[in-house]
Amino acid sequence: MNYKKIKMPPIVAYSLKGKFLVFILRLLYSCISLFWGINWQKPLKNFEESPAFFAWKDILYLGYKYYFRPPFVFPSATIQYFKNQNVEINSPSDFKEKTRLTISAGGDLMPYEWIQKQYTQNLWDEVGDFFFSADIVFANLETPIYLKKSASLVPEVMLSDMLFNANAEMFEIFSGNGQYKGYDILSTANNHSLDMGEEGVIATIEFLEQQKIAFVGTARSPEERQNPPIIEKNGIKIAFLAYTFSLNQFLLEENKKYLANMIRLNIENPDLEEIKRDVLNVKHRDADLVVLSLHIGNAYQAFPSEHIISTFHRVFEECGVDIILGSHPHNPQPMEIYEFSCPFKQEKKKGFAIYSLADFVAYDIFVWDRLVPLLKLHISKGELNGKPHTQLSEIEVLPVFNCGIFKSHTKKEMRFLDLEKLINSMEKHKFPSFLEKKHRKEAQYLYQFAQKIGLKKRILGEKA
Repeated sequence: MNYKKIKMPPIVAYSLKGKFLVFILRLLYSCISLFWGINWQKPLKNFEESPAFFAWKDILYLGYKYYFRPPFVFPSATIQYFKNQNVEINSPSDFKEKTRLTISAGGDLMPYEWIQKQYTQNLWDEVGDFFFSADIVFANLETPIYLKKSASLVPEVMLSDMLFNANAEMFEIFSGNGQYKGYDILSTANNHSLDMGEEGVIATIEFLEQQKIAFVGTARSPEERQNPPIIEKNGIKIAFLAYTFSLNQFLLEENKKYLANMIRLNIENPDLEEIKRDVLNVKHRDADLVVLSLHIGNAYQAFPSEHIISTFHRVFEECGVDIILGSHPHNPQPMEIYEFSCPFKQEKKKGFAIYSLADFVAYDIFVWDRLVPLLKLHISKGELNGKPHTQLSEIEVLPVFNCGIFKSHTKKEMRFLDLEKLINSMEKHKFPSFLEKKHRKEAQYLYQFAQKIGLKKRILGEKA
């Protein structure tokens, strides 16, 4: 695509009030940049990004990244590492596949003010079949669903901390507007898990059970915490585990640690023993493959920070998981294939990770957040050298443009659009009638960002 380089501010508000507030905030942060702007060109080293442990300068830094300028100077080794990533899957020549399943993976489901029926009627039209057609459909539910309390609608410009909560209508939108099968399993471990307290954790679990959806990452008892779900489809058993780096301002009491799987993952060299124990647990329960959801990392960055990359690699090497699905940074971050030696069997393995699946069903004014990566992972089971063998055999990647069409506060619409299909149509001067010039510019900008982090529409693996 030979578009001229598109430049946009990091955030684009849509209402007059929002634009005014953003203008004031950017003016404020332009003054702050005189003091710390040079240092903040790079991601802060070992930034934990957890409100429970924030200093005042940490709050300023997070706002600076969001409202004024995301870090744009990364170590050359980091950029080169991801640039050189060959995210290809090659089965051993003597592997004999007997059965296969697919897992769709999406990012964070969040209760933004756009997530209402009247604004999302056509949300899934272009990508719903792709995403919900998998044998197992997964995402991160980044909000409690406590029906006894009102839903929290994240506003256009959030100027203070707020406690998330969704309702049944929002969940139906998250799940495909009743047009598709919905989710098979959701992670409930994230920094908003405790927003409605212990009652909210329990209410969310009960809601998901009523929907016949498995959950992982929160629990009602120590016994439930020790029994993470293993989903069997087509003769393949997939174990799911989930952890979060933070519970925002909340900290769990010692006798309530089971409520949410929280490890301080955003510090340098975190303790991974709990993850390793849980992996051993599901392997003893005959799981063929382990998928780990990690709510981890630093927001509003094109690439993960060095300490986060190190932690991902340690999780593979020390815990022996097969797939890591990262979330929390809001915008997408790169994928990788990482070769390591299994700590249990001492055999060479290749793990797959995506550092951030980004915001999914949400709508933020931070522009990068509107690039949504959808993955479909193909898992094969068969025999290798006469022994049972299960592996990731193919990856489908679909970059999606979360397009927000704003006429007024009562007339707006959110649509998921196949980004590369849209770009190709625009090259031929063909595009949907609802797509205004500003949307076309945004699509081009997000396409450029996707290229930067290696997020391309493709199939990686045996059928590529």
